[in-house]
Amino acid sequence: MDIEIMQAERKITAGQAVRTTGFHTVTPADEKGKLHTSPFFGVAQETVERDHDVKVQISGAFPTRIGSGLAGAVGVDISGRIVRASDENCRSAPNWIGDCDASGTVTIRPRRDTRLNVLDFGAAGDGVADDTVPLQSALDCATRFETDEPVREGKVVYLPPGDYRITKPLVVKHHCILEGAGGAGLGVTENTRLLADVKSGDFNLSVTGIGPVAGEVVYCAIALVGPFTSGPPAVDPYRDRADYAVLRQFTLKSEPDQGKSALDFYQAQQMDGVRILAHGPMVETVGVSGFRRNGITIYASFGRLFGPTANANLTQMRDCVLDNNGQHGLDIGSHGNDNTNTMLIMNVSASTNGRDGIHDHSSSGCTFVSCHTAGNRHQNFSCDHNTGIQCAVYVGCYAEGDAPSVFKGGNIAVVGGNIKITPDSTYWGYNTKGPSVLKVLNNYSSVRRYWIAKEGVDIDEGERQTPGDGYVYRAIHAGHTVGITPEHPEGVPAFQNPTGETEELEGLVWICEGEYRPEFSTSNKLGDATDSTIIQDYGSITLDNKGAEVGTSIFRTQVQTSPPAVKGRIETSLVSPEPFHTYYQTAYENGPVPGALTFREAWIGNYLYGERRITVVHDGTPGNTRAGSCNFYSPGDLLLNATGASARQGPIGWAVNAPCGRRSAALDWTSGKHYRIGETVKPTRVNGFVYRLISYTGGPQVHEVSGPEEPRSWNEPGPGQSVGGLTSDNHLQWQTIYDLDANPELIEPLPHGVTGQADSRATDIDQLRADFNALLARMRDANLLNGT
Repeated sequence: MDIEIMQAERKITAGQAVRTTGFHTVTPADEKGKLHTSPFFGVAQETVERDHDVKVQISGAFPTRIGSGLAGAVGVDISGRIVRASDENCRSAPNWIGDCDASGTVTIRPRRDTRLNVLDFGAAGDGVADDTVPLQSALDCATRFETDEPVREGKVVYLPPGDYRITKPLVVKHHCILEGAGGAGLGVTENTRLLADVKSGDFNLSVTGIGPVAGEVVYCAIALVGPFTSGPPAVDPYRDRADYAVLRQFTLKSEPDQGKSALDFYQAQQMDGVRILAHGPMVETVGVSGFRRNGITIYASFGRLFGPTANANLTQMRDCVLDNNGQHGLDIGSHGNDNTNTMLIMNVSASTNGRDGIHDHSSSGCTFVSCHTAGNRHQNFSCDHNTGIQCAVYVGCYAEGDAPSVFKGGNIAVVGGNIKITPDSTYWGYNTKGPSVLKVLNNYSSVRRYWIAKEGVDIDEGERQTPGDGYVYRAIHAGHTVGITPEHPEGVPAFQNPTGETEELEGLVWICEGEYRPEFSTSNKLGDATDSTIIQDYGSITLDNKGAEVGTSIFRTQVQTSPPAVKGRIETSLVSPEPFHTYYQTAYENGPVPGALTFREAWIGNYLYGERRITVVHDGTPGNTRAGSCNFYSPGDLLLNATGASARQGPIGWAVNAPCGRRSAALDWTSGKHYRIGETVKPTRVNGFVYRLISYTGGPQVHEVSGPEEPRSWNEPGPGQSVGGLTSDNHLQWQTIYDLDANPELIEPLPHGVTGQADSRATDIDQLRADFNALLARMRDANLLNGT
């Protein structure tokens, strides 16, 4: 025993821990706020008044025992008296005065740490002793720091290398960090393992009202949730909830492993490894394996009737391995997703789980980066709910082992990676390896192609599939598909159609519902990996009764590049097995939104050999309303009457016989003005013509302006007074066209169903009609006209 004689700065009581305040002076260690941070000097052996000498024991066995209990570190309570680290009155951790054994014998050995080491709280870490109480004591000690100021260190609960057996749930609360020395994260050795003894333990949280249904019994090994009270409690989010808690660098295992068949060994309750109901937690480099339900479950109760009321927004998870669990590796939101938003899941591997690898039922805005799934029994990635605004993003994810993945929700984006996705999925995708840079896939059929996997996959009751034999089958009992075997080398059983039932493995039974009547599917692709001029492809895919593709039609929107290209022009063409005309959009230099098939206008033909337009007159006639986006018409233009058939009094449309434009809709010619290609102007004196700008003849745009005075030819006989003639105007070139106001007969009505109707005099009107009708048919095939 080492004794030092010191001077008391103020009164000291025998048995109080003391700290130094200067040279050869000490004071009682009973000041709140300094218990964590100021190192101890020793323990006073006598009671003395201020400025008196005092004997202080600085090492060796303390003469007084503190009672039996767990062996570990000792600190002090608020009065400076020695207590165990696990005592709820301890206020100095991780600032220790010494250690004690199980009998309560204290050895004075002042030391200060920056973390709460679970060995100081009595943990053995040998995989045999029950370490539940020491671990929970350390977690509770970290929570108590919330009442002490200032709080700067000590929030980390550290698990040194070892195996820690637990028999009850560990509850992690606000801002606490539970940290090991290495877990089953990607590329990390399992130095620290938590072993949940599900056979002899009781992992019932005993909380009513904490689940998605009031009164649900929750089982888990680690809980990041709220206070254990019945009903929605009044929660202090800075103490009782697990907001911003952290789990990292350890492995959590079920002992025995519960992820296998019930025939193999003892089965525990339906239990999760980690259950999270908290805002902003992080799980990093953690492995979770062998639990009967999910490896990690994340859910929220914001706005719900069960408590505690909390959201799971801003949750982060990275470098984790979730394998061999009975249901999902990671389950987000299926037990409540009112506020499961804006999560980041990165470098997570979820494999060989009994249901899905990653089951995403999040609410909105979650992002999955470089995640890996393999060999899960049902689906590798499952993002399968058609309600809400989910908006999840999957970047560079990878799935293997033949299990399918499905993405069906609100604005799901799949960027890069390599995933086998079911054909009924609906998502935005980006993949530079394939023909599409950005695409949306839609399949309006509820029937999925029979998924052939080497080891087979789980099928839920009610799923409808077709194996390609022309029939649809519905699962009337859930089970497992046969996979590829010597008896079934193609991975498909001998389906019974149209009568009888087909049985597969583990109780899976199919019944035939009748012939498969496939519905078309469509695709929408923005951009192209190999051709930067392609803006958008919109296509329809025709399937046969076996679900195989038999034909496609694609509308392609592309920047015009072939000569004589017009600056900024966008063309929409029909790419199909047979040749078809190109439909130009009215782009020029001020075009419509890229990628849209413009209706009020589409163009037929090409610029070199003449172009014709299909446009829509929404009210009135071409003679008294502006139709389309410009004020000129070419021979062969077809103008459609937009008035509904029941209210239509006039013709179904009009055909244009000669180039013309309305004087009343033309611009005034103005000196020194920049006009756009396609605009029409009227001369000062009415002469029966208007003039359409067709090209620029000089310099940059600042010089592409009209001259100092109106062209004289517009008021004199000559080329400017004949249709089709050209007039130079400084750097502009105008084309003469008829004034439609003065010549209304140039636009010929096309009555519907009139007996003996004469042929139109318009140029190539038969070809125009044929083109237009073919366009309508293909638009119906692509579901652009909703079957009308």
